[in-house]
Amino acid sequence: MATEPDPPVAASAGEPAVPSLVDRYFTRWYKADVKGKPCEDHCILQHSNRICVITLAGSHLVLQSGKAIKSISYQISTNCSRLQNKVSGKFKRVCSCI
Repeated sequence: MATEPDPPVAASAGEPAVPSLVDRYFTRWYKADVKGKPCEDHCILQHSNRICVITLAGSHLVLQSGKAIKSISYQISTNCSRLQNKVSGKFKRVCSCI
């Protein structure tokens, strides 16, 4: 994994660049070829409160081929849905279904 890319370049010499929300609050980590599959690249956004958001990296095959994502299912099994997860606690480590 590598750290985040270089910060944004200023628009002009007199104006400082305004970082995006992601650049300001998240650290980017990249994982290439997840599970040994070529072009299965992920980007992990780590917030300062230690919560991570897993996204597709710009080099992922789906984004490179111009395809669109139609839907995302958070239903892991009949008794487990990630939409029911609650984030709480000192380090926000509640990540499993109850």
